[in-house]
Amino acid sequence: MSRVELWAGCVSGALQKAEYGALLSAAGFVDVSVETTTYTYPPELVAGSLDPEDVEALRSVHVASAFVRAWKPAE
Repeated sequence: MSRVELWAGCVSGALQKAEYGALLSAAGFVDVSVETTTYTYPPELVAGSLDPEDVEALRSVHVASAFVRAWKPAE
């Protein structure tokens, strides 16, 4: 299994930004903010010993890091 396949398996269950915020709100959190910090990671960041085909595959993957802020009022 290639590194790209392993990486894809790691992020395959990630949520969309709006869905993540909606789930936090549904759980009772308020003032929910999901601030995206990185939209696409350059393949060189994870390339290591990847072959050219895998590096090209990574160029089309949009994965983000984010700051998530919310608070839950005391009941």
